[in-house]
Amino acid sequence: VVVKGIDSTGQNLDKIFKIDYGNLQGNGIEINEVLKLIEPKTKIFGISVMFSHEWTYIKNCIKILRKNFPKSIIITGGEHVTALPEFSLRDCKEIDYICMGEGEETWSEISKRVLRNQSINNLKGIAYLKNKKFILNEYRERIKEIDKIPWPDWNIFPMKPYLNNAISFGASSGRNMPFLASRGCPYECTFCSNPLMYGRRYYIRSIDDAINEIKFYIEKYKITGLQLYDLTAIVKKDWIIDFCKALKENKINLEWSLPSGTRSEALDLEVIKNLSKANLKYLVYAPESGSEKTLKLIKKKIKLSVMEKSIGYAIKQGVSVRTNLIIGFPHEKRIELYKTLFQQIKFMLMGVEESPIYPFQAYPGTELFDKLLKEKKIKLNDKYFNSLATLSTGKLTPPDISYNNYIGRYELYFYRILGLILSYLISYVTRPKRIFRTIKS
Repeated sequence: VVVKGIDSTGQNLDKIFKIDYGNLQGNGIEINEVLKLIEPKTKIFGISVMFSHEWTYIKNCIKILRKNFPKSIIITGGEHVTALPEFSLRDCKEIDYICMGEGEETWSEISKRVLRNQSINNLKGIAYLKNKKFILNEYRERIKEIDKIPWPDWNIFPMKPYLNNAISFGASSGRNMPFLASRGCPYECTFCSNPLMYGRRYYIRSIDDAINEIKFYIEKYKITGLQLYDLTAIVKKDWIIDFCKALKENKINLEWSLPSGTRSEALDLEVIKNLSKANLKYLVYAPESGSEKTLKLIKKKIKLSVMEKSIGYAIKQGVSVRTNLIIGFPHEKRIELYKTLFQQIKFMLMGVEESPIYPFQAYPGTELFDKLLKEKKIKLNDKYFNSLATLSTGKLTPPDISYNNYIGRYELYFYRILGLILSYLISYVTRPKRIFRTIKS
């Protein structure tokens, strides 16, 4: 059995191509070039569909793939199709099966059965259409012993382009390696799709297993940076302190970061000091709003005063901090929005490096999406998915739609740009050295 991975982006990082529909542009090789890399006798295709704003493009690629491989089995997995399994199957009939949620065990069983010419229709954790009827099998139980999941097999993907060009999700720190120390998130934010994808059970790896994987990457890939992509990396205080100590004990001096946006409950002064000593360089907090009312309604369950104190500790310890904020939640009146703008300014005065504000967007698999869909404020079609790409192209363009009951999309755009200007103005006026550092970067 031969497993082959094709990463179209990694094949040509320098190539940007225009997509004729929606708000997207492509990075890497196009589908006609991907086809040339596929083995003619391929039996199974596994396609990641993580982000809903990419659905219209990926759907088109799958249709082209099906025309060229009519007898192969096409299976998709990821956040988008897990959130919208029936819609995805009907919108793209070329898909044979959807792998729901965590895919390791399901994908392994699918592969074994297909190679033995056995039916996979009764497998846990899959969805499919049978005689035009939607079938959703019993959900597969979460993987609890995540230490037993093999480390990622990066050999099947082109790693050199990413490592050699310091490509990263967060702040760049040389040869960055993506890394996961945990699975899931115990919280229930109404704008997040985690509860559907992974459930609310939080599982974390043993420190020995994590350290051994890091050592392996240092030896094999000569990495200089590590990026933890966990949904919520720091939940257990004892674990993160022990992890930091283990990095020091094993003389692992990588520059590492937490770019996904974490909470502050476990990030007290003791933890921050340990993180700094272990060479953490970049830390992203996710307060989301400066309004206590909004935080309550979106079930964020944080205290801004606690987070501010934690951010202050991090800045004093020399860690670069970013805070993510959102405006335009459906319920918000202007007073809530102004509180978020004020919070952004407050963060910048504290010494936060970046504090971007994004207009709210309703993503499939979230509680707010389900509510808006029920209220018929969202219609599932290509126009909706393309609207999600407004903030994903790197352009400062107005959102295609506002889901707010009081504020339109252009007003939200105005506040976003206002916040952007004010935040950087404050940053450069209060800390002029950042101007030269920015130019150097």
